[in-house]
Amino acid sequence: MFIYSSDPVYFSSTGTPAEGFAKAYKVALVANFITGFISTVLALFGTLILEYVPASALLVPIAGIGFAFLGIEQITNCLAAPIVGYYTVIWCFLGWYSGIRVGFGKYRCPEALQVIIVGVILGWATGLNERQTVTDAADLVKWWGPAWSGNELFEDFGLVRDYLGIVIPIGISATASTLMCLVSAKNAGDPYPVRETLITDGIGTMIASLFGSPFGTVIYIGHPAYKRSGAESGYSVANGLIYLVMSWFGILALIQSIVNQATIGPIVLFGRYSDNSGTDFVFSGIEDSLLSISLSPLVITVGLMINEEALNSMPSRHYAAYVIGLFPSVFDWVTNVTNTGPIQDFESGGNINLTGLPQWFGLLAWKRGALLVSFVWVAMLVSVIDRKWKKAAVWSTMGALFALFGIIHVPEAGFANFATPVWEQCVSSPGNCWDFAEQYMFFVAYLMLTGTFALIEVARSMGLDDTLLPAIVDEEGVSFGDWYANADKIIEMSTHSPREEIKMMKADSMKLDTTEKTGNEFVEDRDLEEEA
Repeated sequence: MFIYSSDPVYFSSTGTPAEGFAKAYKVALVANFITGFISTVLALFGTLILEYVPASALLVPIAGIGFAFLGIEQITNCLAAPIVGYYTVIWCFLGWYSGIRVGFGKYRCPEALQVIIVGVILGWATGLNERQTVTDAADLVKWWGPAWSGNELFEDFGLVRDYLGIVIPIGISATASTLMCLVSAKNAGDPYPVRETLITDGIGTMIASLFGSPFGTVIYIGHPAYKRSGAESGYSVANGLIYLVMSWFGILALIQSIVNQATIGPIVLFGRYSDNSGTDFVFSGIEDSLLSISLSPLVITVGLMINEEALNSMPSRHYAAYVIGLFPSVFDWVTNVTNTGPIQDFESGGNINLTGLPQWFGLLAWKRGALLVSFVWVAMLVSVIDRKWKKAAVWSTMGALFALFGIIHVPEAGFANFATPVWEQCVSSPGNCWDFAEQYMFFVAYLMLTGTFALIEVARSMGLDDTLLPAIVDEEGVSFGDWYANADKIIEMSTHSPREEIKMMKADSMKLDTTEKTGNEFVEDRDLEEEA
């Protein structure tokens, strides 16, 4: 939110850089307040959305974030420093997947801590960590307590008027991401109340903006990973308290200067597990929290675990939709790290950082409103794969409405550039632009899809084409109607750590009946073992 709302304000400011930053900061606070308000209002419709939205459409967009920002983003930091990064990546596999932990007897080092130790030693030995960075970070350690910003926020509320086209789509996306996290938690056996969660999220965000925070409160992404590590309500309380103390005293930068990014990256990518046996060092929870606060609040999750969860929660026939659903977040990440993201020249009105390649305009189209784009396309493709043509038409129509109002595919909501190229599609002036991806064209494209799905449904229902197959109906769903069903059973199945699962599998294998079996029985046993 801070990036989306503050960059245009800062670069369009005509005053000094300090004045431009102050204005951008105020706009970001107002934008954050509006985002919280949107979440609070949309809470009234949360259960209705969950009643009709396919589970895949709520899980895959989050998986896209895990794949791009928590996967590619983190692993590239490791690849850039191979002596440190390669070793820490392997130690992640040694700890979390092979069960190897350094220690003596029953006293073993937590997986994350041993990766940190290895990475920090190699980082300082190779010069990746610098003493001056730590010295500079240490100067920031002082009291930075909260300060009331509500008066300034409401005095400058009108500043955000020109940027509502950016703020509102982001607010809707933020609310959608909360619903996605709720479905993720539900699949792990924790069906939290939907309306209360959205309202709490929204009110917390508004309160944060009143105390000077341009960042909203969010629901944890990657809930199953925390649960598998044995985390309960106390874990969140401990994290919140440590965040509070560290941020108030400015210790965040100091920790990040000591633990290099090549060490943090693989831990964020692979996740945090504990065998929950009580043999970890007593400070294992503390080092986990310290690791979390060395990154931005967004990066407190597990890239791989999120994608594993999404894949395990959908039938294999939906994998194609899953792959497509990852693209928007990948496109968003690419434009952020390649220095080819759109930069507006406020004199000519064009994009001064344009590659000129046609593929780039497609990338920019799916970057805008990435979560909602993934949401719409996954829901639509899942309906197509399952031959549910009415639902496919509904989702394509929703995409058309989003495109009509500029919520997806274009930089700003509204109708200012409905039938003309937006600035990021123009090289130096409105006359030298890409003319094939205007706002109305996205709207028309979705309507064409709606028409196609409607025709197929008519042909099927009226028996005009005998080759049209019936819809695929799954027995289980994730609608709000069965939101609290079998919660206890799911919890029992999902709370075992990977090490516990390995031990259970070994114990079961020792109990196998070795008496004479038929060939079919051996095949069945082999299939069960492979599935496990």
